[in-house]
Amino acid sequence: MPWNAEQNATQLVSITTEQFFDKKPILNPGETCQVEIDCDFPGSPTDNLVVSVYATLDGSNFDIVPLFSQEIDNGDDPSRITLTLSGIYGFRIGVSRSGTTDTITSADMSYKTDGINVA
Repeated sequence: MPWNAEQNATQLVSITTEQFFDKKPILNPGETCQVEIDCDFPGSPTDNLVVSVYATLDGSNFDIVPLFSQEIDNGDDPSRITLTLSGIYGFRIGVSRSGTTDTITSADMSYKTDGINVA
C-alpha cells in the first residue's frame, strides 16, 4: 500500500516558550505515521530545540505531560529529526527551546501516514 500524501504544518517562528504545530494527526488502527521536524537555529546557538509529542484519545483533549520528548542538537544548523509514531489514536507536537538564552529562528513539521487500517 502506498504512503499517503505529505502534509505540512504551518511554520513556527521565534520559538521560546512551547508552541504547537497546527496539524494534529489522527491514526487508523494499525497505522504508522512518519514525522519530520526541521529547525533553524540563530547564529552561535546555545539552546537545543525540544520536540514533545502529546497523545490524545479523542482528537481534542491532549495529554498535559508529553508521551516523550527529544532534543534536536544545535550543532547542525539547519537540522532535522524523524519520528515514527504508531499505537496511539492521535497526537500533536510542541516545540520549545531547551534553555533561556536563544530564540529559535523557526521549526517546520511534515508527515505521512501509511494508510493501513486493521479495524
